[in-house]
Amino acid sequence: MSNSPTRILILGGGFAGLYAAMQLEKTLAREPGVEVTLVNRENFFLFTPLLHEVAASDLDLTTIVNPVRKMLKRVNFFAGEVESIDLSGKRVVVSHGFDHHHHSLEYDHLVIGLGSITNFYSLPGLEARALTMKSLGDAMTLRNHLIAHLEEADSECCGVKHPLLAFVVAGGGFAGVETVAGLNDFVRDALPSYPHLNETMLRIVLVHPGAVILPELGEKLGVYAQKKLAERGVDIRVNTKVEGVSERGVKLSDGTMIETNTLVWTAGTSPNPLLQGLECKKERGRLAVNEYLEVADWPGVWALGD
Repeated sequence: MSNSPTRILILGGGFAGLYAAMQLEKTLAREPGVEVTLVNRENFFLFTPLLHEVAASDLDLTTIVNPVRKMLKRVNFFAGEVESIDLSGKRVVVSHGFDHHHHSLEYDHLVIGLGSITNFYSLPGLEARALTMKSLGDAMTLRNHLIAHLEEADSECCGVKHPLLAFVVAGGGFAGVETVAGLNDFVRDALPSYPHLNETMLRIVLVHPGAVILPELGEKLGVYAQKKLAERGVDIRVNTKVEGVSERGVKLSDGTMIETNTLVWTAGTSPNPLLQGLECKKERGRLAVNEYLEVADWPGVWALGD
C-alpha cells in the first residue's frame, strides 16, 4: 500500500485559483495524506478591480496586494510560470528562478485557473503602442505615463501640446469605464500644479463598440453612467471601434484620427494560450466544464475563472 499523499495542484493565483486554495486550506489541506500546491507567477494576490485607483493615485499599491505566503499556511506555494500541461501523464512543467529552469510537478487532481490574456485582435500598431490594465505593473506604468505627459506639455519649450494631453481608453466595460474615470479625475486634479496648462487643452475619450457603455448593467444604468462621465468632461464615442494605432495617433472606425500618444486598451481578452494544446472539449477556446466545474472527459481536472 502506497504512503504517497494525494496531490492537488492549483494553477493560477487569481480570484479563482486563490479562493480554491483558501477553501482547501480550511478543509483537505488539514489532512496528513493530502498535499495541496498553488502555482502562480507572482507571490502576491492582486485585487485587479482596483487597479485603476492605483493608476490614478487614489490608492497606495500595497492596498490591493496581499502576499500569498501570508494567506496560505497549509497550502504549498510555488512561484513560477506554467510552461505545459500533460493531462494524460498528470504532469505540469513549470519554470522559475533567474535562469528559468524547469520543474515537473505531478498531480492526482488538477485545478486550472490561469485566467485570460489581453487580445489585441491583430490591429495595426496596437500591441506595440497601447497600454493595458491587467497587472500592477500596468497601473504603475499608466500613472508614470500620465505624469510624464503633463510635465512635458507644461514645459515652455513644448511646441505641440495636444497629442500629450489627449488620452484615449478603448472598451466601455467595467475596466474601461473605471480606467477612464480615474484617469480623467487624476489629470484634471493635477492641472493646478501646472501653470502652463488648463482644462480646455485636455481631451479624454472613451471608445466603445456598443450602443451603451457598461452593457453588463443594462441600458438604463449604462445611459446614466454615460451622462455622468460626459458631465465630467469625457468624450464618449459609442458604436465605434479602434482600427489602428500609429505615431500620428488612434484611428477610429468612424474615420476620426485622434492625435494622441496615449491609448489604454481594455477592449478584449483571450483564453490563456496554454489551453490550446490541451486535448479536451472547448467552447470558443475556453475549457468546457460540467455543473461541478470539472473538465469534460477528464475526471479529477477542474477549470475555474476566465
